[in-house]
Amino acid sequence: MKNLFALVLVAFSLTVSAQKNKAPKMAPVLAEGYYVGTKGDTVRGMVQTNPEFEVDMYKQFSFKPDKGGKVMPVNPKRATAYGYDGKHFILYNYGGEDVYIERLTSGRLNFFEYRLNGKVDGYTAVVSEYFAQDNRAEGEDIKLKELTKISNKFYKKDLKPFMKDQLMIWTDLDKFTFEKQTVVNAIIEFNKYYIISAN
Repeated sequence: MKNLFALVLVAFSLTVSAQKNKAPKMAPVLAEGYYVGTKGDTVRGMVQTNPEFEVDMYKQFSFKPDKGGKVMPVNPKRATAYGYDGKHFILYNYGGEDVYIERLTSGRLNFFEYRLNGKVDGYTAVVSEYFAQDNRAEGEDIKLKELTKISNKFYKKDLKPFMKDQLMIWTDLDKFTFEKQTVVNAIIEFNKYYIISAN
């Protein structure tokens, strides 16, 4: 019995020491999704929703095609957009780097979020940057058709040119505190007017 116990102890020690250098990784969690290739082709399959680092999904994503195969990384050289579970990401050149930004609203006004590593109160943290776009901008407002960065601090001032046709919705936004879901809800409300008026 002592020999058996000693053998199990030695086997356990060897197993632990052999795996000591390997960092544990979570198994990929996959959701039905798609990506749009650089030639406009849509590929259906499964998107990994739990990357090792949260901000990785804004640089590349992992994908398993419906036709079979294993989970492989897909970067901006292969895909211009991707999505899963009601989330949609588009390719955007930000500061000279191709990244994916998440579309939070769509309609006349599109609102996007880009998450990256940054600093909050001097500490490393994941921070968000936001962008707006007016699909119907024309004339002197034509620049609003381009993605425009919205400051977290002065977001209400930055959103005014986009929402000037519905100032009542814009006025209800808090001047001092940016709250993502409140802004998303306001833009959804703004876009509803243009769906109704188009019918």
